[in-house]
Amino acid sequence: MRIAVLSDVHGNLTALSAVLEDINRQDVDQTIFAGDLCLVGPQPQSCVQLIREAHVLCIYGNTDDWILGRQDPPDHLTALAEWTLGHLDQSQRDWLASLPFSIRISPIAGGLKDLLIFHANPIDVNQLIFPSEEQQTIHYDHVRQKDQALDPLLSDIKGDILAFGHLHIPGERIWQQLRLINISSVSIPGDGDPRAKYGLFTWLEGAWHFERRYVAFDNSLELNAYRRTRPPGWENIVETIEREGFFPQKV
Repeated sequence: MRIAVLSDVHGNLTALSAVLEDINRQDVDQTIFAGDLCLVGPQPQSCVQLIREAHVLCIYGNTDDWILGRQDPPDHLTALAEWTLGHLDQSQRDWLASLPFSIRISPIAGGLKDLLIFHANPIDVNQLIFPSEEQQTIHYDHVRQKDQALDPLLSDIKGDILAFGHLHIPGERIWQQLRLINISSVSIPGDGDPRAKYGLFTWLEGAWHFERRYVAFDNSLELNAYRRTRPPGWENIVETIEREGFFPQKV
């Protein structure tokens, strides 16, 4: 069994298309999307259409909640959330509102070898799971989340491997018996690497094996889409992409 997991498209149709094309070459049994599909990018409706046409199983993330009004977005994103919702038709809104919180893959009975997929953590779509303490020190110069801080989020979870996004930084972390895999993001990278990222989880000989995939895409197509559709704040995004080569996540 082979499962592809992607997350955090954020309305970037070019990156989503490139990732789905790469997944199609990997001989997977199922593709699963881990939330944050529409907000920020210039083509939210096309992202919904494409991921539905590709028969991807989807869950929701925090920015999907913002678009639907189930959570209040930060003030600086209120206008963009309203613009994004306005560019989805009713069937797309209904579909987004129907998405589940998580998906569990059970290769054997009992649950101890399950692959659990969620957006941010197993409790809600907001609290971050950071990389390992060692990786945090490398990336942030200090530890932002000690291992014991994960107790409230993970102590009741049954499974073997957890896959998630939300923080757009590739990472792996071991917490007790659980292996935590941040698959990172299709768009808005937090690690300085402009490529889209996703993960492949293969069940083989009684264990899960993980491979991280990096996919380059043509940012000029997104720049053209921003200039054409002009969502709120588009000028800053275009300027940042032109200057840095990508629009980064800052946490």
